[in-house]
Amino acid sequence: MAKINVLDSSVYNRIAAGEVVERPYSVVKELAENSIDAGAKNIFIEISEGGIASVKVTDDGGGIEKEELKKALLPHATSKIARAEDLDLISTLGFRGEALASIASVSRMKIASKPKSQEFGAEIVCEGGAMGEVTDCGMSDGTEISVNNLFFNTPARRKFLKTAKGEEADISNIVSRFILGNPEVSFRYTSNGKPVYQSYGDGLESAMLAVYGRSTVENCFYIDAERNGIRLSGYIGKHFFSKPNRTYQSMFINGRYVINSTLSSAIANAYGAYLMKRQYPFYVLNLTVPAEIVDVNVHPNKSDVRFSNNQVIYGSVYSIVSKVLDGSSEAVNIVRSEGGEVFPAAQKTEETPEKPAEEEKKSAPVANAAVNARSAAPRQSGYNPYELHDHTYAPDLKDVLRAAEPSAKARDIFEENKKFLEELYEKPAVPAAEEKKAEPAEPVPATAKPAQQELPIENEFRLIGQALNTYLIFENGKDIFFIDQHAAHERVLFDRFYEKALEGNVAVQTLLVPYVFGVNHTEDAFLKEKTQYFADLGIDLEEFGYNTYKISSLPVEIADMDVKAFMDDCLSDMNFFKKETVPSVIREKIATKACRSAIKSGDPLDEKDIAALLSMLKGNLGLKCPHGRPVAVRISRTEIDKWFKRIV
Repeated sequence: MAKINVLDSSVYNRIAAGEVVERPYSVVKELAENSIDAGAKNIFIEISEGGIASVKVTDDGGGIEKEELKKALLPHATSKIARAEDLDLISTLGFRGEALASIASVSRMKIASKPKSQEFGAEIVCEGGAMGEVTDCGMSDGTEISVNNLFFNTPARRKFLKTAKGEEADISNIVSRFILGNPEVSFRYTSNGKPVYQSYGDGLESAMLAVYGRSTVENCFYIDAERNGIRLSGYIGKHFFSKPNRTYQSMFINGRYVINSTLSSAIANAYGAYLMKRQYPFYVLNLTVPAEIVDVNVHPNKSDVRFSNNQVIYGSVYSIVSKVLDGSSEAVNIVRSEGGEVFPAAQKTEETPEKPAEEEKKSAPVANAAVNARSAAPRQSGYNPYELHDHTYAPDLKDVLRAAEPSAKARDIFEENKKFLEELYEKPAVPAAEEKKAEPAEPVPATAKPAQQELPIENEFRLIGQALNTYLIFENGKDIFFIDQHAAHERVLFDRFYEKALEGNVAVQTLLVPYVFGVNHTEDAFLKEKTQYFADLGIDLEEFGYNTYKISSLPVEIADMDVKAFMDDCLSDMNFFKKETVPSVIREKIATKACRSAIKSGDPLDEKDIAALLSMLKGNLGLKCPHGRPVAVRISRTEIDKWFKRIV
């Protein structure tokens, strides 16, 4: 039997670091959370080389007393809980006491801190978990923690890190979430000495401006509503304001950034009637709930939570968001204007006396009230994200679920939208005249060229003629072949375009006006890595300022496409380059171009045109068009003889 060993702290701290410190962004997350928990109003975050070389977080919080510095580096040492019962009412971002010990075990760390009660500061150095002595130092009130050479003593983990730019993008994203989730705290964030973010701690509107800019704020509703003992506040994008991926979605629960499927599903379903394929809603929302109904201790990195009743949470969030988007009469009490007042249309004046309840029920919904509302955030300098209102949490579940059901109007819109999407993305992109005749077919998977079956020609074809100005009829002595002229020509053109893109041998066309667009940090890191890939496909993509790019030229075959829609498609799935040689979005554009350029159903062809098309097919009639429809159908002599009872 194997011997059981009690691990030394130097070993189990490194094991714990594997859960707590995945990558440099984890270090920034843990240290910034400690600063916020310490009551800091100003936090300065500095990184170099994507945080791999160094991370430094400075704050003006409560600080750590000199005699407590060594204790702070011990495993499971924390000032935030003392008893098991405290786990049921957690109101701080950190509480496990793993962060400092775990980070120190895989880096060279220095902590310097000065509480207001001390005349001087004190500092301690810890290298790979080995603590030095505590010494005095001069500094302002607060704490400064430096983490250098992350994973210097665990090279196996270090080699799996992203590039410095990739790590920086992840850190920038988590810092942006801290700014949005803590609008009463001022953040300053620099990378390699260059400023990235600066917020001023004067409210959510200011935080939104620091992260996303004025145009985003103007395209959002600011909402603030309470349902069933919970409060939902923040920004949601207007109906037409969508993003190509989910990296623009931020959800906070009692100030903690989380990725929770219940909440994301509720919001996605509320937007379901308004968004097209590969479009995602934009939102920055804070859900304030009683601590006793949420468990924040279910994930190693505290990035998710568990609710005591998912149905109540889902129904409440869905109800609030859908009422705003649907423009219901209740929207005027949810959408706020600057200063925190309800939307002016909801306020009663002498000129607009209060309606009786019976008359109110008959009134039409205020369809445009939410759309026309000015969506600026209230200043929240006095708002405490951890302060909970005194509500009795005893909602009627039936009422909640009833409120969560889509309205009849929303269902109608959803059905129309669903029908449109099916026609646009699932049916073959063929002209209306041809579409009536076409039988539905399974679309070809986007990750591969259209399927091809062997249908060889053993003898020379003899042309019988063209039927219905759509189908070419041939026979070879044994069988009769019906060829769809549009599908055949479409496939030939697609193969030509596809091979050019595959070989990087494409003709390009310079755009008269370059397309300029902005991205977030995740998208920026992705595009930096793939710039050459786009160039090989004939797409001239280059940086055009901070987190901004421009496209100056496109392949001739797809030069007339909607460039914005194309880039949104690319950014909607930033892993597609790993899956296929030619991305599906480019393949779809080429297929569409081939469809538009091909011979149409209803076009009369002479014998010369028919012969040329047959030559292009190179004798293989087992092909399918880019949308999955067969190019040709063969009917055997035996089958025809059975029709006429020549054989049984």
